[in-house]
Amino acid sequence: MRLKHAGAPTASVRKTPRLREKDVAEYERIRSEIIKVLEKLGGYEPAIDDIHVDVISRTMIYLRRIEYFVDSDLATGDTYSSVTDCKLKMAKMIQNAISQLALNRSDRIRKQTQAGLENELREKLERTLKNGKQ
Repeated sequence: MRLKHAGAPTASVRKTPRLREKDVAEYERIRSEIIKVLEKLGGYEPAIDDIHVDVISRTMIYLRRIEYFVDSDLATGDTYSSVTDCKLKMAKMIQNAISQLALNRSDRIRKQTQAGLENELREKLERTLKNGKQ
């Protein structure tokens, strides 16, 4: 059986949100700060880790957009609950990415446990991102 190419993608295919031009510099800053933290911890593998670094960097920017929206006059009672639900899901995405980075580290650095690495990584990332936040 051969499938015919139907042309344009179906409506169910979703595109990944793109960064706005003004967000690119912030994305690069967050990304480079995370990579510095990973390099200090040791075992940084771009081919494996950059997927999770990208998730954290993009999601941090999207979370900031959500905060701006919630604080704006555009937010209503109806939109507030769905937007805050989205915010919680994005925060969970960041936590999952941090867990994956810690798991990757513990596989490569056998002397530390995943939980210990995850806590150390989370603390360093939070400190780095808060201090660099404008």
